[in-house]
Amino acid sequence: MHKRSRQPPKLARTAKASLDATVHPDIDTALKQLKLCARNLQPVLATFCDELQILHRLYYKGKNEHRSALFWRRVAEMRRYGDRVEELALSSLVDSLRYSFFAEDLQQTSKLLKASWTHYPDPLSVSFVLERLAASIALVQKMHERLAYAYQSFSLSMQTGAFLQLLLTLAGIASRLSYLASELTPILQQTQEAVYRILTALNPGQTSRRQFHTPRLTPLDPAIDTLGQGSTQDLDEDDTGVSIPRQDAQFYDPSNTTHKDVLPAPNRTPSDIPSLATKAQVVNRTMSKKLKHSSDPALLSTANEKRKNKKRKERDEIDRIFG
Repeated sequence: MHKRSRQPPKLARTAKASLDATVHPDIDTALKQLKLCARNLQPVLATFCDELQILHRLYYKGKNEHRSALFWRRVAEMRRYGDRVEELALSSLVDSLRYSFFAEDLQQTSKLLKASWTHYPDPLSVSFVLERLAASIALVQKMHERLAYAYQSFSLSMQTGAFLQLLLTLAGIASRLSYLASELTPILQQTQEAVYRILTALNPGQTSRRQFHTPRLTPLDPAIDTLGQGSTQDLDEDDTGVSIPRQDAQFYDPSNTTHKDVLPAPNRTPSDIPSLATKAQVVNRTMSKKLKHSSDPALLSTANEKRKNKKRKERDEIDRIFG
C-alpha cells in the first residue's frame, strides 16, 4: 500500500559521460515521450482543478442543509477523491524527473528542458516516480468508478423532484470529473511506460514490471459507466405485468431406472404428444357411443331413470302467469 505522506528519496545526479553510450538513444526517446505526456497532462489537470473548486463551493454552501441526505454522502466522496488526486501533484512529479537530467546549479526553466540532457538521476529516484505513477493510476481508476455510482445516485434522487437544480449541477460535475479521469488514465499510463524505459536503461536486468503493476479494476455496468450517454432503462424499467414462467431444470440420473418410462422419446417432438384435455374428450365420446349402442338391459334401465329425473316439474299457477 502506497503511503500518501511518503517523502521522495534524496536525488543524486551523475554526469552523462559516465553512462554507457549504447543506452543514450533509449533515454532520448523516453524523454521525448515524457515531454509529450507532460504537455498533455497540464490542460487536463487544470480543468480538473477548476471543476474541483466548483464542487468545493457547492459543498460548503449546502453541507449544513443537506448533510443528513443520502446523496450528500456521494458529494463528500467526490470531494475526497478529488483532493487526493490534487495532492499527488502529478505535473510537478513529472517535471521534477525531467529536471533531474540536468545539472543542479542550473536554473530550472522551460527553456532548460529544450536543451540536451547532461546528467541522469540515480535509479532509486526514478523507481520512486514509477511507484507514485502506479499508485496514481490505481487512484484515478477507483475515482472513475465511484464517480459513476455518484452519478447514478444523483439520477435516482432527481425522481423525487426535491432540490432538482442542485442535483442537476452535481450530476454534471460528476460526469465532467469522470470524463477527465478517463482522459487522465491513458496519459498516466504513457508516462509510466516512458519512466519504465528510463529505469530499464539506467538499471538493466534488475527491474521488473511486476514491481510497478497497476491492478485492473472490474469493468462497470454500461448503463452506469457511460454517465448519461448510454441507456439507463435497466434502472427504471416499468413493470409490464406479463408473468414469466419459471422453467425448473430437470436432471436425469442414468442409474435411476424408475424414471425411464417418463422420459419422452428422443426423436419425438412435443406437438406429437396429445394433451390431457384431448385424451379426456376422446374417452367421453367413446363412453357415450358405447352407452348409446349397448343392448344391456341394466344399462338401459339406468339411462331411463336418469331421463325421468331430469323431467321438469309441473308448473303452478304463478309460473303460468309470469311465463
